[in-house]
Amino acid sequence: MYVNGKGSKLIVEYLNRNHYLSPLGYRKMGIIQSENKTNYFWNATTLCDMLRNEVYIGNTVQNKVSVVSYKVKKLRKVEKERYIRVNNTHEAIIDKDVFEKAQIIYKERAKKVVKQYDYLLRGLIYCKHCRLANANCIKSKS
Repeated sequence: MYVNGKGSKLIVEYLNRNHYLSPLGYRKMGIIQSENKTNYFWNATTLCDMLRNEVYIGNTVQNKVSVVSYKVKKLRKVEKERYIRVNNTHEAIIDKDVFEKAQIIYKERAKKVVKQYDYLLRGLIYCKHCRLANANCIKSKS
């Protein structure tokens, strides 16, 4: 759907409207599709993460994060050049050509976010309604 021009919002609406469980819902309930109402809805972030995940083309990617210290439980992201990538470790679900097309489309559509300020409390304060550190949440302003 994404390669055929549908945006992530439209795909998420389709998945939720047709009661397809999100990956979390599938792990919790163990079924593919559910007619009853659950709290395991799809969101655009989950979908976009899936669009970029190489596991669907049969690759295994490791070493994406590293521990700062064994004493401190903090994790930090590792540069993409230092990832450990093993190709063709399992059967692919998606054709590699389709995946590559989706990557090109994703890069074209991706918003270029430029941080103007690095706020002191950034990441510590969350919106009551959307549970994100999002100052632009519509509900929190009303």
